[in-house]
Amino acid sequence: MFISQIELPLYLKMKFRLLILCFLTIHFTPSYGQEKVYYNQTELGVLYGNGADDWSGESKNRIDFSVISFHGAKISKHHVIGFSVGFDQYESLSVIPFAIGWRGFLGNESKPQLIGGFDFGGGSPLFEDKEKTDWYESWYSGGVLVSPSIGVKLPAKKGKTSLSMSLAYKRQGLGFFMGYFDRGDNPRPLASSNLPPGYSSMTETSYLFHSLVARIGLMF
Repeated sequence: MFISQIELPLYLKMKFRLLILCFLTIHFTPSYGQEKVYYNQTELGVLYGNGADDWSGESKNRIDFSVISFHGAKISKHHVIGFSVGFDQYESLSVIPFAIGWRGFLGNESKPQLIGGFDFGGGSPLFEDKEKTDWYESWYSGGVLVSPSIGVKLPAKKGKTSLSMSLAYKRQGLGFFMGYFDRGDNPRPLASSNLPPGYSSMTETSYLFHSLVARIGLMF
């Protein structure tokens, strides 16, 4: 359970490395003549999946809000690499997803194209409050994000902006931790030797959201 205490700093380090990677990619990628190197795809959509089980053990379908903004650099005529950041709402939980990603295009650039994509990263429950009392404290921790996608690009008749529509599968993990403070009233059990200092017990609840994502937006 001690690993959970250093999980947030690791995610912050990961975000920093993603930003450095994107900067180096854009800075050192050749421009291929006069072709624009920078690529952006920003989409709004809905997350569709199963919700949490209710008191009877049954789950209901959930439909939640999602937004993603992908920023990348063209490494060839049909391939882009970069990073994405966004906002996902899973019922009452808000998550900031961030990932490195790839986008690939099939077809003539001046005509409708098929788009393939893959994102791998994590999610941060940045907006979820950490609760602390005299007896316990609780908090959410981020988890791994995996999201393949497929879509279509519909270029405008004039200008560089195009309409995009995509379907994606998104796998997002999260964790909820609750630790009870060691108040010295009772000796700590032997099993508590792996707990962080100051805790008499700790519980972890793991969440794994599987979602079908339908999105629409713009790319340029």
